[in-house]
Amino acid sequence: MLAAMLPVVGLLAARVASLRERSRRQRLELAEALTRIQDLATRDELTGLINRRHMVELLEQERQRCVRSGRGFCIALIDIDHFQLVNDRHGQSDGDAVLRGLAREALGAIRVADVLARWGGDEFVLLLSDAKLQLARGGVERLRQRIELAALLEGKPAQRITVSVGLTEHIAGEAVSDA
Repeated sequence: MLAAMLPVVGLLAARVASLRERSRRQRLELAEALTRIQDLATRDELTGLINRRHMVELLEQERQRCVRSGRGFCIALIDIDHFQLVNDRHGQSDGDAVLRGLAREALGAIRVADVLARWGGDEFVLLLSDAKLQLARGGVERLRQRIELAALLEGKPAQRITVSVGLTEHIAGEAVSDA
């Protein structure tokens, strides 16, 4: 009886091991798919930056944090000057390269605690956490200068990209839309 049961138990054990391995692979695939979906929902596909929808959520979280702490934060709106001319003169692929390059350069110029998002088209929003206007002004000026000096359109002679920046300080208690 034992001799007859032993091969069956061995087959069942092998089958269970196979099912466990398949289940483990499926869990990994689902986790990867969930991560990809979360990235698609919160990140701009072209630049890899936070997208507008997610930035709105982060701004509200920052506002609530400031209500609790009494500290303020700053918001900067960054707009690429004459961006339509880049697209018209050099094509959309070069325009996309400018957007990616600006994102890369800006991320290199901001503090780790700050958050940069693509707001739309050629506009970006920078959240400067726990910063007063004077500190934020210096940081935004460094960012502006870095972008101006960067060769965002490589291979295009004398084509410099500049940005215009609007900066405001959020005061604890006011709505983010008021800032």
